[in-house]
Amino acid sequence: MLLWLAACTPPEPPPVTDPPVETPAPPPAWDPAPAAIDCAPGGDAPLLEAALADAGLAREDFGYTERQWTQWGDYVENPFVLSWYTAVHHAPEQVPCFAGQLTTDLDAAAAALHPVAGLLLGIGTRVDATFVADPADPGLLGLEDALAALLEVTGDTSDTSDVSGLDPDLAAALVPIVLAVTDAVATRYALDGALDEYGWGATKVYNQGPGMVLDVGRTFPDYSDPDELAAFEDWYGSDLGPRALLDPARRIAFAIEDADLGRFVGLDASLRIETAAGAVLLSPGTADTHGDDEGALLLHVELGGDDVYTGAAGANTSGDHPVAVLVDLDGDDTYGYEPLPHEYDTDGVLVSDAEGRSNGGGYFPSASTTGRQGSGRYGIGFLYDLGAGADTYASLRMSQGFGAMGVGVLADDGGDDSYAAEAGAQGAGVFGVGLLYDGGGTDTYEAWAFSQGFGYVGSGGLAYDRDGDDTWWSDPGNDYGGTTIYYSPQLAQGQGNSSFTQGAGFGLRGDAYSVWLAGGLGVLRDAAGNDAYTAGVFAQATGYWEGTGVLADGGGDDRYDALWYIQGGAAHFALAIFVDAAGNDRYNPTFTPYNVLLGSGHDFSVGVAIDGGGDDWYHYTTLAAGASNCQGIGVFVDNDGSDTYQADSAYSTGLGNHSTECATRLTTDSEGFFLDGGGDPDTYLWPAADTRTPADDSSFGIAWSGTSDEYGGAVDGDGGTGFLTY
Repeated sequence: MLLWLAACTPPEPPPVTDPPVETPAPPPAWDPAPAAIDCAPGGDAPLLEAALADAGLAREDFGYTERQWTQWGDYVENPFVLSWYTAVHHAPEQVPCFAGQLTTDLDAAAAALHPVAGLLLGIGTRVDATFVADPADPGLLGLEDALAALLEVTGDTSDTSDVSGLDPDLAAALVPIVLAVTDAVATRYALDGALDEYGWGATKVYNQGPGMVLDVGRTFPDYSDPDELAAFEDWYGSDLGPRALLDPARRIAFAIEDADLGRFVGLDASLRIETAAGAVLLSPGTADTHGDDEGALLLHVELGGDDVYTGAAGANTSGDHPVAVLVDLDGDDTYGYEPLPHEYDTDGVLVSDAEGRSNGGGYFPSASTTGRQGSGRYGIGFLYDLGAGADTYASLRMSQGFGAMGVGVLADDGGDDSYAAEAGAQGAGVFGVGLLYDGGGTDTYEAWAFSQGFGYVGSGGLAYDRDGDDTWWSDPGNDYGGTTIYYSPQLAQGQGNSSFTQGAGFGLRGDAYSVWLAGGLGVLRDAAGNDAYTAGVFAQATGYWEGTGVLADGGGDDRYDALWYIQGGAAHFALAIFVDAAGNDRYNPTFTPYNVLLGSGHDFSVGVAIDGGGDDWYHYTTLAAGASNCQGIGVFVDNDGSDTYQADSAYSTGLGNHSTECATRLTTDSEGFFLDGGGDPDTYLWPAADTRTPADDSSFGIAWSGTSDEYGGAVDGDGGTGFLTY
């Protein structure tokens, strides 16, 4: 026994090693920037040259000069003119490059890993916001550390030890989201400090901020008060004005999109932590109902199930509630409100909420002042619906991607969804940015006014649908299968609604107070699918008072119906850009439109309509299809296909025109151009009593009154137009 023990070699002791060192993951990084498109205005464009020659206008004189613009003084010079606006407006050949880069940037963002973060950058930079921050980097922080940082910013001392029971992967995924939300709260608090210097408070800005467009009882700023307006312009343009909220909003979007939250669908977990800025709430993955009784929520993560929301659902609810973020991970969800029928509710309108309806001269718009479903009013409001379910959204006003001196986002990553709202919704901004993003599916969008890509002064509104056969319905009014509640002064007896939808930029024309403020940028981008668009007056790429409206459809066999100032029609120093890339499209097959459509500009406005190709059918009346009026510029281009033009009036189609309202101010050209390219056989259904006879391979523009500053050119032929869809 002893001999055996002596011969046995004892085991080696285990090596002494240092404990493992935890290393942080590489810091998150923004998606790569989209490439610049190859676009050079002023290049070879023989068909444009032919249209200019038909009009008797030199190419270098196509557009406006600075002198022609600045003669209008305060009408056009104010702090809200967007930085790119003058260059694009004055030189219409710049329009395809501007629109092409815009759609390229938006499409690249939508196809990237962090689509909403990229879309906020795309629209935000074009309303002159500054983006400087990196994505939130969790490093080695745990959820308790992140919550402690949030509570320090909000001034709370609550115990956060109850997070220890959470799934560790879920807890880790929430860290960058909490950090981004904390940054957003801190930014809003910094804005509050700046407001104090002007004698305003958060409650005033929250309550009255939407009032420049939507009736909420008071208007902020009060543009009849020169001192308040001057102070507001100073605040808005400062580093601590409302555009400062876009940078932290982009960080929130990135953090949510980077977290891969879908792996936690159905998890049975719950949490609630109170802060002075709202509660942090985690709801289990079951079918739940969420209402206003849950209080102000700063961050709400719903882990799945077919849920029903009747409360704010990602909307900040007061001046004391700076940020509201809701992320629902899965399910066929219903987002609505508590209806309360009102005596002014009529057939065809959404049922009122507790605030009822107003009597506006026999028309009854909603009086609701409650934002829902991605509404940021002097703050940030996010609603993310993930899981590609079939979801339903309904609200009245200031909802579904609405920003008023703040940022509001509704992001749905796909599924066959329906969206219904009345006004100030579906990608709408009032001195702020509103974004509606849908990742695909057969969707229905319904609204009345100031929606579906609407940008007021200093604002950006973007409605983006990635693909699917979609319906965009902006109620056109009583005579057109709808209900008039936002009546149009252009149409008698309440026939139709004043829309400002589907790509509309709107500025302030305050003649009574001698105040004129440049409009913002409203964009509707539907990237693919056979889509149907219906609206009333001012819609489908329209601009008013230095506002810019863009409707850019990426392809498919589409249908457009609307009434007046539509489809690239603009009025009063504005810019309208309509683009349909491809497909066999039908323009106004149901309605008989009135005036200013299909690439037409009135009163120093530029209207451009470009169809990239397909066998299209156009129906139009007066001041249409490349028409100008009162020193406006209109450009209509169809680049390819065998097309049919049904013109109910020859007062159109490559028209240079000064109507009687501006006959005494012939100091600037009116320029209208019609270009049909591709060399394919086209059909012109022309009024029999008119002497012009448009035909293939011919020129037929007209200076309507024969005055010296009317230039109308129309050409059907083959060759480059210079106006592409990219």
